[in-house]
This record gives sequence, structure tokens and C-alpha cells, in this order.
Amino acid sequence: MDEGGVFFEDLEEGGQAPVRTHKLTRTDLVRYAGASRDFNPMHHDEIKAQAAGMRSVFGHGMFTAGLLGTALTDFVGIGNLREYKVRFTNQAWPDDVLTTEIVVTGKDEANHLVSLDCKVVTETGTVVLTGSATAAARRRAA
Repeated sequence: MDEGGVFFEDLEEGGQAPVRTHKLTRTDLVRYAGASRDFNPMHHDEIKAQAAGMRSVFGHGMFTAGLLGTALTDFVGIGNLREYKVRFTNQAWPDDVLTTEIVVTGKDEANHLVSLDCKVVTETGTVVLTGSATAAARRRAA
């Protein structure tokens, strides 16, 4: 099976992965709640979310982490992530357009590992997630 992804030899510090965008919908929130079994009313009940001081329901952090995870595996290939860490920094609201940003920050030539800084931002520039990842990008056949 070809796991895909970029070749280690083609990566350079400062290089960026292709972006992935997704417009967050209320349907996404309901579907993700069912799939994850995370039925916190802050994600689906407008009245309870507003009573708690929120402007509306908001997206599950792990939904956003999954969007970023998909962008990472599209970039480095399936099965090549060795470490993935995220921190949730702001809520993602319905109708936000979420965009991934992945930048190569280092290359370990001896172990062919790549360090990546990651974030997900909205169309207004609000950072909703920051993170880092390490991947063993595939090498070209000698």
C-alpha cells in the first residue's frame, strides 16, 4: 500500500504543507457529537450555550484537531506521524472557515524525521488550535 505523502528529500525548513479548509456547520457539530459520544450541550444546545455566557454553540476541539490531523497525514503520508500535540486556544463557531497551517521547522537527517509547527485559524485570523508534530517522511528509493 502506498502511504503517500511528500518525500523527505523534498522538504525544507520554512516550507509549508498545502492548506485544508472547512466551513464549520451546525450539522458538523451534531454529527461529531454522535460519532464521539460527546454530548456536551455547549456544542448543540443554543439556549444552554447562551445561558453559559457563550455567543452560540461552538465546535468540539477534537473536531478541529481531526481536521489538522487529516491535513498532516495528507502531507506526510498515512502511518508516518510519530508525535502529534495540540492546544485549543479559542472556540470555533458555526460558519467559521477553518484553515490549517503547517510549517516545516526542522529536519533530522540521521533519522529522517521532520518537525512541524501547526495551527488552525479562522477566516478572521483567530487561532483556534496550535500544535506540533513529528513525522518520518518517506524517502526516495536509492
